Amino acid sequence: MDGFAGWYADFWRLSSERQVGFGVGPIPASKIEDHTRGWLTEDADMFEHCIREMDGVYMKKVNSSDQPSTDQPAVSPREAFRAATANRRGR
Repeated sequence: MDGFAGWYADFWRLSSERQVGFGVGPIPASKIEDHTRGWLTEDADMFEHCIREMDGVYMKKVNSSDQPSTDQPAVSPREAFRAATANRRGR
């Protein structure tokens, strides 16, 4: 939608706040709240909804890889992120 392209950039900025461990966690709600502080309630709610939808797709992609078999090396969180964001970087 026109005027919402910045939200895509905001998603990637907020993604740096997520926890990474055995899998990639969601963007913390507190970081979304910090980002939208001072916004109109309707705009903040729409933003959170859109970010959560994008986050769900992202986490499904990153965390859904089949569990590695014993003969395959584990994928590091860094490599999982790089693979999930390769299209954004044009690779």
